[in-house]
Amino acid sequence: MKILLLGGTTEALAIARQLPANALYSLAGLGRVPRDLPCQVRVGGYGGAEGLGAFLRSEGIDLLLDATHPYAAQI
Repeated sequence: MKILLLGGTTEALAIARQLPANALYSLAGLGRVPRDLPCQVRVGGYGGAEGLGAFLRSEGIDLLLDATHPYAAQI
């Protein structure tokens, strides 16, 4: 199963530390990417809902976890 975790909260980072190597932790923007993560990290947006949908299909994502900040203006 391939997992995409959308981060933005402290809890997301805790989840990312438990993900398998083939999972992807996605951050909209961050000054410094943690180096102790077992999973892959992606920084940047997707270009809206259509872009995210295309990314999910092209990467074969099976499970999307949304741990973005609850007050985020965009996801």
